Amino acid sequence: METVPCPICNSTEFTPWLQVPDRFDSSGKKRWQLVQSCDSGLIMLNPRPDSSEIAVHYRSGQYEPFLYESSSLSLGERVYLAARSLLLRYRASFILKGAVKPLRKLSILEIGCATGELLNFFRRSKGVSLDHLAGVEPDAESAAYARKVFGLRVSPFLQDGYSEKFDRIVLWHTLEHLHNLHETLDGAASLLEHDGVLVLTLPNPAGSGAKFYRENWIAWDAPRHLFHFMPGTLEKLLEPHHLRVFKRQPYLPDALFNTFYSEKLRCKRRGGRFHLLQQGIAFGRAMVSLGKEALWPEEASSFIFFARKT
Repeated sequence: METVPCPICNSTEFTPWLQVPDRFDSSGKKRWQLVQSCDSGLIMLNPRPDSSEIAVHYRSGQYEPFLYESSSLSLGERVYLAARSLLLRYRASFILKGAVKPLRKLSILEIGCATGELLNFFRRSKGVSLDHLAGVEPDAESAAYARKVFGLRVSPFLQDGYSEKFDRIVLWHTLEHLHNLHETLDGAASLLEHDGVLVLTLPNPAGSGAKFYRENWIAWDAPRHLFHFMPGTLEKLLEPHHLRVFKRQPYLPDALFNTFYSEKLRCKRRGGRFHLLQQGIAFGRAMVSLGKEALWPEEASSFIFFARKT
């Protein structure tokens, strides 16, 4: 375990924010401390597992990015995977927005590519050349899956993997997981074309879901999520890397996922069974959240940020 200063301001002055559970802890007893930097406003897990300790917290058979590796999936997990596959086109549309080059010549790097489904979608459905696609994934089994099944180039480390420039660099729900924020952003900035776009998706701890579910909000996801970016904090983090956010918009599908699974976690922590009636209630609340976020974007469960070099 380690205790670290705020990566934005380097201050060690924090105020307690919330104690949250690990959603995969069957005992329900473990709590992780979230704190907020008094200077920058960044929310972070502190203390936290260090980089040598964190891997064990990802190897739950229920952890969503790695479900493709599992041979025994529940009905709910199969539905989740089907929905995720259907959303690949929607996600890709954000990443490709504004591209000037023909798609076959566009180059894309995904940091935190997991098992490579998004990168493979660009090749299979958008015609992006396999030679122009690359990924970074520290989990060895997921990276091996991406290489074997999709033929992708995947490196465990950004700094050692690539030297060419990319038109799009994607961190889709990745930045909040990283111990080495500044190294990663330095590397991303150096690999981004002068007119390229950095695309980041992050949970919104200031949204209505986080306020309503409090410690049961699924997107706290301790201890896997190390950072939570309150409005304005991402911009502060990017500034020394000469990166500037030029657009932000809600990613509405996360309203469904976060609400449904927050209801499930709350039910579990109260000692109840997440039976069919509870699932129906959760789905109804998820649909209400989706509508609310469409009307009031500031309440979104997560945002997509688009940044360029300054």
